[in-house]
Amino acid sequence: MAQPPFSYPIDDDTPYLQHFDGKFTSVFVALNPFLKLPDHPPFKNGDPVPDSARQEALKLGDSSGVSWQEITELCGFTFVHQVNRALRLTGSKRISTKYASQLETDHMLEVCAAQSIYPPDEGYSSPLLELALGRFAQDAGCDRLISAGPFGISPEEIQIAALQDRQSEHGCVELWAEDKSLYCAIYIDFHYHLICQTDESLRLAKPEDYFEGFYADTTTNDFWGIGGFSGSEQI
Repeated sequence: MAQPPFSYPIDDDTPYLQHFDGKFTSVFVALNPFLKLPDHPPFKNGDPVPDSARQEALKLGDSSGVSWQEITELCGFTFVHQVNRALRLTGSKRISTKYASQLETDHMLEVCAAQSIYPPDEGYSSPLLELALGRFAQDAGCDRLISAGPFGISPEEIQIAALQDRQSEHGCVELWAEDKSLYCAIYIDFHYHLICQTDESLRLAKPEDYFEGFYADTTTNDFWGIGGFSGSEQI
């Protein structure tokens, strides 16, 4: 199996559109949904979502999903970008304390625990995002994609129908079309996918119809809503 023709940006401060210039015309930041599962034990910071919870969410589908906008409102945040900053102190916590907000993270986790909500795992697709990826890729004209682990390791062909199977999930990290019209990737420490498309792919399927999120502009990089090493806060 050929190695991936694309890669996630190496440097956090590299704008997405700059990194993919000449390959894709748009990059959409697709936010991994939270999961509301009252019959499962409360989320513990640093622990992955239990397999049993992910399987239940897969079977329930969209009814178990909680959007980042809903979390913003539940937490009393001003911007959805604050959810991104709060999530960065869960899991591996790969963010300088200078740009983090422990108060926001603690508050978000308290709200989630009280509401029986699981934050998304870092570095892997939410079961609900994976279902959406299947619908999206199918409408974008794909019947199969190449799926790989972090940094494009162990690539293998996957049928689009498998992404829509509610009996099992794949924990998608990187996906791309063989004709190089589409590339989807999540970085190991983050909680959102980049959906990269050519003009033709975008004509067939627009990501905002399938995912919560936004299109990257010329400045959008991995510090959106957090601040850059330059010291300037973005929210």
